[in-house]
Amino acid sequence: SASLFVTEDGIPIKAKQNVFTRCDLTIRRVETHLLDHSPTSQSKQKTKGSKQHQEENKEAEKNSIPSKEPIDVNETLTSRNIRVAVVGNVDAGKSTMIGTLTTSLLDDGRGKCRTSIMKHRHEIESGRTSTASTHLMGFRSSGQPIATRDTARTNRCKSEDEVARESYRIVTLMDLAGHEKYLKTTIHGVSSGMADYALILVNSRHPPTHMTQHHLNLCCSFGIPIIVVFTKMDGCPEHAYKTCKKEVVKLLRGPDVGKKPYAVRNEKDVETVLGRLHDLTPLMETSCVTGQGIDLLQKMLFALPKRRRHEK
Repeated sequence: SASLFVTEDGIPIKAKQNVFTRCDLTIRRVETHLLDHSPTSQSKQKTKGSKQHQEENKEAEKNSIPSKEPIDVNETLTSRNIRVAVVGNVDAGKSTMIGTLTTSLLDDGRGKCRTSIMKHRHEIESGRTSTASTHLMGFRSSGQPIATRDTARTNRCKSEDEVARESYRIVTLMDLAGHEKYLKTTIHGVSSGMADYALILVNSRHPPTHMTQHHLNLCCSFGIPIIVVFTKMDGCPEHAYKTCKKEVVKLLRGPDVGKKPYAVRNEKDVETVLGRLHDLTPLMETSCVTGQGIDLLQKMLFALPKRRRHEK
């Protein structure tokens, strides 16, 4: 009623005490969280400035350095886009790794990042990927990754078209199944996904299984350069990691694969290995919970050269 908003003197409470209603507060929150201004608001802001202010802006634009050309989305999606297949054994952390890379958020150890990219209910409940899906990871020209999680509204994720418009370079991550039951789906994703590179994830707490060997042989038979990523390094016993790494090196040096392992620990190692991916296999240590090695892996993905000319 009107008595709630007007004092006994007839003066509105809002004018007297500067008190806002719940509706006013909600509108203010929405306005402060809007990222893209509407065309109407932009036109109003333009008309607010005086003629002198507009003349000053014109002089400043003349004296300033010319701005960079706008990013062409078609060029980004073709010439500056590489496709990376993510394979590995069950519980190696493939979906969690993709969720951490795309959202730039750390995992809580209970499937927080994994559920952000899974689409089917049975996958979320079981924690196992049964389909082949793609996820875009965008980079700016400086190499800084673009998080799909909205910084202003944390409960909202950016769509793929928003990521593509903001990105200078795109890495398409293909999330493939790791269970032996879905091996045919993985073979189909690797063979027909036109992958430029492959990330083979290995759980550092357990030695590699026969599925890891199948994935190595599968990628090498298609001529896809591989990058081995050891996951779950947080809390991993030292003896377990040494055993796992020894077995992986043995698989890489076997006659079926014939690759030389190369440990990547800093940016200099990334530059060294980039030009020799045909005979070297980078070994990287990561943890989606503590963030160990995630920045280095992002720099590696940004620096990877385009291997196939899909646009032709």
